[in-house]
Amino acid sequence: MFFDLHCHPSFKTFLGARNQEDRQDCWNTLNFDIDFKILDSQSSLTQVKAGKGTLIVCALYGLESGFAGSGLIKLAAGLSPHVEKRFLQEIQWGEWGYNQLMLGDYEHLMLSQQISPEKSFKHLQNIQQFDPVSNEIQVILAAEGGHNFYDNDQLPGHASGVLENLLFHKQPGNPRLLYATLTHLQQSAFCTHAYGMKLINNPVFFPTGNGLNNLGKSFIRTALTSQNGPSILIDIKHMSLQSRLQFYQLRNTEFPNSPIMATHMGVTGSSYLNKPIKKVQTNIPRKCVEAFYYRQPGAVDTYFNPWSINLFDEDIREIMLSGGLIGLSLDQRILGFGKASKEVFSLEEFRMDEFKPIRKPKYHRLHHGHHDTGQKIRNWQIRYFCNNWLHVVKIGQQVIGDDAWNHICIGSDFDGLIDPINDFTSAEKYKFVFARLVDWMPKMAVAMEVTVAATDVQKRVSGLVFDNALKFLEQHYT
Repeated sequence: MFFDLHCHPSFKTFLGARNQEDRQDCWNTLNFDIDFKILDSQSSLTQVKAGKGTLIVCALYGLESGFAGSGLIKLAAGLSPHVEKRFLQEIQWGEWGYNQLMLGDYEHLMLSQQISPEKSFKHLQNIQQFDPVSNEIQVILAAEGGHNFYDNDQLPGHASGVLENLLFHKQPGNPRLLYATLTHLQQSAFCTHAYGMKLINNPVFFPTGNGLNNLGKSFIRTALTSQNGPSILIDIKHMSLQSRLQFYQLRNTEFPNSPIMATHMGVTGSSYLNKPIKKVQTNIPRKCVEAFYYRQPGAVDTYFNPWSINLFDEDIREIMLSGGLIGLSLDQRILGFGKASKEVFSLEEFRMDEFKPIRKPKYHRLHHGHHDTGQKIRNWQIRYFCNNWLHVVKIGQQVIGDDAWNHICIGSDFDGLIDPINDFTSAEKYKFVFARLVDWMPKMAVAMEVTVAATDVQKRVSGLVFDNALKFLEQHYT
């Protein structure tokens, strides 16, 4: 059995047409036939079932206008029949409200629930409905981005109906959400977001502001309270560091029993007090601060992604102490593969007078003979996943001991326009995850000085791929 805390099986087929009757169902696996594989299907329901995916969290998402107008998406629309260009233009021009798009995504997904006996899934409104012996995919819903709750608009200043649209999902009979990601990659009405869009050079993706604002705090309180229906947990992915720190303070004061979720993450490999920044510069025309990084070394010739969209060590400790759950992304860029690109910060959040450059890290050399041939091992990106996983364990053990192993799962972000690690390019490869991690995790653990007994390896991997998430849901999705 395999679990995924964050994927988008409905996203790409939803964009195929403005009208539902013209869309392919969510079981269709799309191939764009162009040399840019992030556009191909990664978690169609057919791929999930082929990979023996048992329980997945489908993150509903209304495409943001900056994405819809980007050259990347327009290229896809121009080269393939799988995306309707006119639909993208209407989203870009604001003719579709974000809440309208999210609910349309939900309806599109649910129309694929009973295509045939072989193509069906079960929608769970609570974990008691989970059937461990069923051959059906079982689906829980979430929402990625607070913009999805705008009152049929796309402008942050027109977000008056946000709380009413959030409360809709807490009322009996309506689609329940396990969590809501407060912000996403574009400026929103709730808080400063963490920069995460290096593919598209559009100012709407540059962070602004200084953490949580009043609407963001109201959204969090409305979501987490159980006085108006079941709690909707808060996912900290995409929140800026300052937003996260303010959220932790609010949560510790007002909702100390609410677990923190971080659903499709990588880690920076450092404290936020010691970011591997070599220089910064203020970009006045763009009203931002640009930070340039050293690569942050990991183990066995791996590196971390030091961007603040990932978890700092302080984030990991906070999540562990809350009894929360960290879903590790399968995006090679988030996991640290590739160059350390510059990051953009809000002028209000990045205090230039507090910046202190660090020395260049000491990079390690891989002892190829201990593992395999040099080139072959460099192509095995599973090392990057293990590097992130074991770093979370190592930091988590500092505050909750070996229970840290039990608060981590996979949150692939498949179909979130990611570039997945080459070991697991789609949900169809879920079924190979267990064996690959049983092989690689102990090797990486030795290099990272994380103790794991040989008799515990399979138990730890089983926890990661399914058991940890089920135990979490049994506590928090009742």
